[in-house]
Amino acid sequence: MNIQKTIANTFTSAMRWIACLGLLSALGLPTAALAHSNEYLATIKGDHGGLLRMVEMYHFELVVKEGEVQVWATDHGDVPQSTQGANASLRFIAGTQTLTVKLNPAGTNELVGKDSRIRLAAGTKIVLTVTMKGQKPLQVRYLLGDLKSDHAGKH
Repeated sequence: MNIQKTIANTFTSAMRWIACLGLLSALGLPTAALAHSNEYLATIKGDHGGLLRMVEMYHFELVVKEGEVQVWATDHGDVPQSTQGANASLRFIAGTQTLTVKLNPAGTNELVGKDSRIRLAAGTKIVLTVTMKGQKPLQVRYLLGDLKSDHAGKH
């Protein structure tokens, strides 16, 4: 009878540990999911001081300066993704005014666009449309905060 009681106690103890580990794992999942969401990425600056967003397998970092924009493409592990052969544009929407700027591949994983009409204005919505070489078009949305003090020009 003693062996049966010992086995029962060991089994019960093991089940408690398994349940505890399961609970800890479940509690960790929202954090892992949050780490790869646009809501989370909107709270941090990218490696170049820009705004971060993600779509499918890519992270796109946007830096806006007066007259110029830069976008860097990486994967979820921050590994640079080639922009060679990519077709991309940014559409700026400020109230009723819109401006579309074509982006050209530059460097290993960068897209660059220049237009003297690009201005930093809080509340401007920006839509990045990008087709990486051999892939379907993707869209990413940004909302400019006060980039003059938060993001612009920091490298």
